[in-house]
Amino acid sequence: MAPSRNPESVSHHPLRPRRIAAAVVVIILALVVSHSDALHRVLLEGLTLAEGGIRAHPRAGALLFLALAGLSAMLAFFSSAALVPIGVYVWGKSTTCLLLWVGWTLGGVAGYWMARTMGRRVVGWLAPPATIARYEQFAAKEARWPFVLLFQIALPSEIPSYVLGLVRYPFHLYLAAVTVGELPFAAMAVYLGQAFVAQQGMIFGGVLLAGLLLSALAWKTLHRRVETVARA
Repeated sequence: MAPSRNPESVSHHPLRPRRIAAAVVVIILALVVSHSDALHRVLLEGLTLAEGGIRAHPRAGALLFLALAGLSAMLAFFSSAALVPIGVYVWGKSTTCLLLWVGWTLGGVAGYWMARTMGRRVVGWLAPPATIARYEQFAAKEARWPFVLLFQIALPSEIPSYVLGLVRYPFHLYLAAVTVGELPFAAMAVYLGQAFVAQQGMIFGGVLLAGLLLSALAWKTLHRRVETVARA
C-alpha cells in the first residue's frame, strides 16, 4: 500500500472532510456573531471579565497564557483557539502573537525532550503509535533541515516534536525549525482572533480557508517526499 494511503497519515490531512466540516461550522458561527449585536455583546462581556482577571494579576495571566499555549502544542486534543481572542482583547495583536509563538515553541521543545528522554512508551500515550512510527521512519532517513521545517509546518506540532525527539534529531536544528515553523501560524491565529472580536466575519472565513489551503499544500508536498524516501 502506498504511504499516502495510510489511514493514520490521511487522518492528519488539513482538507479531510471532517476538518472541512469543522471549519465551515466555525465560519458560520463567526458570521452569526459578527451579524448579531446581542451575541457580540455577550462575547465582549466575557472578554471584559477575562481582562479584569488578567489586569489584576498580569504576570500570572501571561504565564497562564504561555502555559496553555505550550500545552496545546503538546496535546492534540487541547486547542489554544479560545485563548487568542482573549489575548487580542487584553494585550493587542503584537503581544498576543509573541506570547502565542513563544508558548507554542516551548511546548514543542518540551515534547521533543520528553520523547528524547522518556522514549516511545510515553509518546504512545499522547499520539497515535502508527503515525509516530511511520513518520519516524521518514525522519530517520531524511535529515535535511528544509524538509524538517516542512515536516513542522505540514503536521500538528505535537507530531514533529515527538518524532524528532525519538530519532534524536539535533536539538539546535529542531529549535530553528519549530521557531520558524510556528511563527506564521501564530500570526494567522492572532489575525483570526482580531477579526472575530471585531465582527469581521467574512475576513475571518477567508483567512481560515486560506490557512487550510496552505496547510494542505504543505501536507501534500511533505507526503510526496515521504513516498520518495520510503521507496529509496
